[in-house]
Amino acid sequence: MLRRVLSFGLELEVLDPDGASDLKQVRKYPHYRIANRVLWAAWRRLPATSYSATLPVVFSSTYADWLISRWIPTSDIFHGWAGLSLTSLRVAKQHGAVTMLENPTMHPCDWQKAVLEECDTFGVRPRDCRAVLPSLLIERMDREYTVCDFIIVPSSLARQSFEQSGHPGKAIVVHAGVDHHFFTPSATPPSQEIFRVCYTGRVELAKGIPYLLQAWKQLALPNAELVLIGQVAPELRSLVAKYALPNVRFVGFLPASQVADWYRASNLFAFPSVNEGLARVLLEAMSSGLPIVATSRSGGEDCITPGYDGIIVPPRDATALADAILWHFRNREQSAIMGKAARVTIEQRFTVSHYEERMISVYSSCKTEVSRQPSSHRASVTNAPKA
Repeated sequence: MLRRVLSFGLELEVLDPDGASDLKQVRKYPHYRIANRVLWAAWRRLPATSYSATLPVVFSSTYADWLISRWIPTSDIFHGWAGLSLTSLRVAKQHGAVTMLENPTMHPCDWQKAVLEECDTFGVRPRDCRAVLPSLLIERMDREYTVCDFIIVPSSLARQSFEQSGHPGKAIVVHAGVDHHFFTPSATPPSQEIFRVCYTGRVELAKGIPYLLQAWKQLALPNAELVLIGQVAPELRSLVAKYALPNVRFVGFLPASQVADWYRASNLFAFPSVNEGLARVLLEAMSSGLPIVATSRSGGEDCITPGYDGIIVPPRDATALADAILWHFRNREQSAIMGKAARVTIEQRFTVSHYEERMISVYSSCKTEVSRQPSSHRASVTNAPKA
């Protein structure tokens, strides 16, 4: 089905299919990476202002989108990423494509509201919080939502967010999948000497880390360890010093293979986020045979059945987090059974193959839906060649 890949990584690349499963590079913009590094270096050296610390992303993504838009081919469907695709969406629509935008979280206005509330709660200046979105980026994304035909979101929580933010009927839930052959349970049960709770993700305010640290401090469990995998945001350093006990380990950013090892060495996965779509790490941990404690703002309600493979707790509630962790600490055998059930949930509903089937079904149904619209609304879509 694939016609072309427009890659916004460290490098800006155009890639075309080459055989059954490979991609070949047909264009690269080396100057983009250099210009991006210069832009960020200059911004960090400017005196502190009220602007977001991540403002340069608006300029770099706008420029990248303009460069890439010249490589949009004629196809049935254009599938872009939120914040990166405004110009490309418009070009794709001129070519007659059905346009969809992938948005991995809630609507950015909901995201921003939650982050700013956390900043206020913990006395962090918004400019110093890397999770705060530049207002120019939010405006750009909202224009993308208006231009595109459909918005792909990861959970019912995210869909509800878009329905309440002025885009009813556009958001479509497509649950992600995880490589269940890579993220596998341990062949032997974790050591009973240490009860290990694991978290993976950005260690920042928006992920609810202060509440997890508070809960862990309240519990003061013997022979227990909390492992936080991910880069620690600068705004959390004072909170870490205030709440983190000696048995909290910050292991930093790790490659996927080491993350998988930590999953297998843990008894429980905790995800206290106050601001999420549906975190893929939930699926990774479940695939690794871990029971889950997650908040109702994590998107976890779409993949977790409370009492069967995990526990859902209210957001911003350290006591509820502590109670859920304590239950698993005291009920090791039942907790392990829930971990096995979590693996079954992944095998039945959330593998990569399941995701592929869901996404292909959405492509087909969206193309059909647009084709059924009056000709004045669908331009040349019906005449477009197959992707």
